[in-house]
Amino acid sequence: MASNGPGISLQSWSMNMKWIAVIVLVIIGVLAAFVAIEYLTVAIHALPSYIPGHKAGHGHGHYRKRGAFAALIALIAFVVAGYLAYRIVKVDGGTAKVAGPASQPTGSTTDQLLGSPAPAPGEPVQE
Repeated sequence: MASNGPGISLQSWSMNMKWIAVIVLVIIGVLAAFVAIEYLTVAIHALPSYIPGHKAGHGHGHYRKRGAFAALIALIAFVVAGYLAYRIVKVDGGTAKVAGPASQPTGSTTDQLLGSPAPAPGEPVQE
């Protein structure tokens, strides 16, 4: 069996794997955004112990470079997740069901629904 290269193409993934990748990227983006906010708003000496860089007795500054890097990681994760979600919905659109105008009841068009008033109770419906 021939291989197309060392990577796995997006087309060979199942639909569930694609959505799992989107969810994982969104989680990474949220965590990176949280860390960025912590680095940019909390003083160095007051950083929580679960965030690297806590230095007891160190000045009152902030880790601006670390915060900017974490914000960049969050932005990249959100953009890639959005792109993957777009590709899943638009390119693989035949298998992904999205609620919209196509989910209207059959037998009535938008013009018919908007153009005629609702029949009174007991009155026959016009077709």
